[in-house]
Amino acid sequence: MRTKLFLLCLVLSSFAILTPAVHADLLPIGTYWLSADTPTSGIHSGSDVGTLTGTLTFDASSILVSADLVFDDITSGKTFSFTNPGATNIQIPPPPPGLVSATIYNAINPSELYQFSIRIPSNSSGVFTLNCGTDCDTWMLVNDGGPTLTYVEVAGTITPVPEPSSLMLFGTGLFGAFTVLRAIHAHRKQRV
Repeated sequence: MRTKLFLLCLVLSSFAILTPAVHADLLPIGTYWLSADTPTSGIHSGSDVGTLTGTLTFDASSILVSADLVFDDITSGKTFSFTNPGATNIQIPPPPPGLVSATIYNAINPSELYQFSIRIPSNSSGVFTLNCGTDCDTWMLVNDGGPTLTYVEVAGTITPVPEPSSLMLFGTGLFGAFTVLRAIHAHRKQRV
């Protein structure tokens, strides 16, 4: 019984912390984790294969204020970072959905850039989907050693990062559940 109660508390606490808070706002606010890959087939697959990961942070006005993205280009063996946000463009038609788009530049070589657009509001889970080849494009220009910059498309997601207070609440809940279970166990030992 004790183990089942502990597992139930653990599952419920995990669900609470891992379920992103869905904002009533149409636009993204907070820090997000970006995870995307290059398509390996179809009309949007390119000459370069790799993964793009990192974080994006939006302020209360839904402006992209910081970025820390890295593209690991498996084809060329190079790594590209995108850390300098450009202007954020917010388009909200009369009935949603709308688009938020921004360009993030490489700090060393500003001709290298990553550009994305996400449809707002997000999915009901708070996750934004990065597509390629629709009105929500996500692509980059990188210098992989060729005579010109290489155009690379990626597809993936932008997922809310749990805020620190949620993590603290989760830890406090686990500590409380552990304390209650120890007390129950100690009480049962005294009865025997």
